[in-house]
Amino acid sequence: ESINSTSFNPDVYMDVLVQQSNLEALLQRHVKMAAEIKNLDTDLQMLVYENYNKFISATDTIKRMKTNIAGMETNMEQLLSKITSVQSRSDTVNTSLFNKRENIEKLHRTRNLLRKVQFIYDLPTRLNKCIKAEAYADAVRFFTGAKPIFEAYGDTSFQDCKKASEEAMDLVIQQLQAKLYSDSEPIEARAEAVVLLKQLNFPVNNLKSNLLEKLEDCLLNLQTEPTQASVGDISKTFRAYLIIFPDSESRLIELAHALFTNRYETVRGALKERIPSTDLLAMLRGLWEDATAIDEVISEAALPAFSLETTRDIIKQHIATAFLHLQNEISGCSPPTQLAFICSFCTELIVPLD
Repeated sequence: ESINSTSFNPDVYMDVLVQQSNLEALLQRHVKMAAEIKNLDTDLQMLVYENYNKFISATDTIKRMKTNIAGMETNMEQLLSKITSVQSRSDTVNTSLFNKRENIEKLHRTRNLLRKVQFIYDLPTRLNKCIKAEAYADAVRFFTGAKPIFEAYGDTSFQDCKKASEEAMDLVIQQLQAKLYSDSEPIEARAEAVVLLKQLNFPVNNLKSNLLEKLEDCLLNLQTEPTQASVGDISKTFRAYLIIFPDSESRLIELAHALFTNRYETVRGALKERIPSTDLLAMLRGLWEDATAIDEVISEAALPAFSLETTRDIIKQHIATAFLHLQNEISGCSPPTQLAFICSFCTELIVPLD
């Protein structure tokens, strides 16, 4: 076993060492152990010297802690005594004010009730002020807040207030409808008008149908009189309708397809008059730009793909029509004249795509 083991037996160790070692080995072991003992004594002395100041400092710290704790116990006792005194005084105050507190709470509830009653009586005046200031959101908020009271007590003393308030709200509804139909109003204001009408339980589906009919008329004007409206305006209108009526997307897609179908049919009709290739290219480029503009608003309509396919068909039709006209012109002509017609045809057909 190791000499440093806790279960080391010196007698057994010496017996084994004497039996297994000669005299010279025993002397060497003695010298080695004496040196180890001396080194251990030196190390122990060094540890004591090095940690002496730490031991002194720790002793002083423990003494100071004992002194501080003794003072702290006294302070804690004083604090506990003061807290007990405050608690006792608080209980005394609560007991003396208990009856008064109940009266104050009753007065507070009565005051709140009187405020609500006064609000109901002042509601018609408030609504008229909101109408003059065009603060329709406040008017709707005031009326919807008072509506439960009107429903519960509208046939009693609040009957006149209810009637006057409903008349004022009828005017608010008319103003909101006018705002919704006005093209000069910004999109946000028109969308807010729809939200307020919904809060008043006003059926907005009829309004949506009327506005969609108005949009159809606008698209019809764009087809028959292009100078009367621009696709930019139509794109803004589509965006406004999606904000105001999010569920109208499918109907707007139908209108967009109908618009571009009719416009491309107009281009097809122009091909019968043998228009120059430059004019045709300008028309097709304009339609493509219009389609991409509306696609930014209603991407589900897939107008660019529709325009690309239709443009391909129109170009094929244009080339076929041009060849037909060329064939009619060169039939019966002399070879030099036929060559001149062909050169002119090629010059007209090849258009720079800048």
